[in-house]
Amino acid sequence: MRRYSRLLIFSFVSLSLFLAAPAVYALSDIKGHWAEETINNLVNLEILHGYPDGTFRPNQSITRAEMAKILAVTFNLKSSKDISFTDTADHWAKDYIAALVEKDIINGIAGGAFHPERPVTRAEITDMMLRLLNVEFPEECTLNVTPSFTDLEDSPDFAKTEIAFRLGLLPGYYQPEFIPSRLVSRADTAWMISRLREIKVLRGEVLDNHGESGLLTVKPEQGEARLVLTRAETILLRNDLAAAVEQILAGDKVTVFFNPKEEPVFIKAYGEVTQKDLLGRLSSMLKDRLTPEQLASILAGNWDEVKEMLRGELYNEMLARGITPSEAEAILFQDWQYLDLVSRDRLSEALAGYLGITRELSRAILDRDLEKIKNYARVELVTIALSKLLEQKGA
Repeated sequence: MRRYSRLLIFSFVSLSLFLAAPAVYALSDIKGHWAEETINNLVNLEILHGYPDGTFRPNQSITRAEMAKILAVTFNLKSSKDISFTDTADHWAKDYIAALVEKDIINGIAGGAFHPERPVTRAEITDMMLRLLNVEFPEECTLNVTPSFTDLEDSPDFAKTEIAFRLGLLPGYYQPEFIPSRLVSRADTAWMISRLREIKVLRGEVLDNHGESGLLTVKPEQGEARLVLTRAETILLRNDLAAAVEQILAGDKVTVFFNPKEEPVFIKAYGEVTQKDLLGRLSSMLKDRLTPEQLASILAGNWDEVKEMLRGELYNEMLARGITPSEAEAILFQDWQYLDLVSRDRLSEALAGYLGITRELSRAILDRDLEKIKNYARVELVTIALSKLLEQKGA
């Protein structure tokens, strides 16, 4: 009887475990595919699904509606509002789309439409993943790093794509060019979502900066303080400006993003605005034409420390704006007497053209040289009289 009872209990437990285990799909078209393991994992977790014919179609593009569902299911996002677009009111993914729109992870397209069946591009999925992680960059933010993609160095999408790549969210085969408009495949999506699930984020306050060691002590919003060892590759921003680890101060609010290997890839800190922050902001606004050190010298009145290195650039800029070489040189060398002289020459030339008189007469007028004015005026009058006489004879 005991043996029978044990057998019955074992059978019941085994049946329960079998029923509770996720269904395993034998997808017919991913054997040997570079994303086979990742696809199978997400299908078994019911985040992704195959097609009724037993295929996954890994190289097929993915639609905006499908992406909305994947992200909503993966991160358990639900909408508390009735959000719909002109083309999603009766769509099967309406609730998933609403959940992502409410969290500002995905948006509609001009004209009040969502275009749920439009394929997703590489740029779009990168933007969605970073929005999920709350990674944001101000327009003027610059990253002092070597670009990972040869076609994005001057692109407004450079910073966020660079962070996504360094976090391990983008497949390696995307290099050397990112090609932001290229469509994302279902295999790409599986791989990226799998990596996104492994990203860890630490938010808290810096308790201590251990200096050149690159070690920060961070007190999380919940739990005990932990050490964060920054690396040479770690990207740091403080008050939205590129910073070195020693610039992060105790008391700064900080967010640390770790890659799947749990290495700190990206750190954003906010705290008291220092003079270095202000100088960095000014330098950024000037598109780095002046370094923070040069700006500090100028603001301190030490113009002599920077004018030599800027002289050539200023000279070319003045020429481009219509200032003559003589005037530009007089300004750079602060030869105000000569500048007055050459400026009068330009003004006399302009006055001569406006009044229809010779340059000599206009210069005499500017110099208030009455004797010269009389002499030049006589010549002018004689010249005008002769020209009129010749015109009449010719007629």
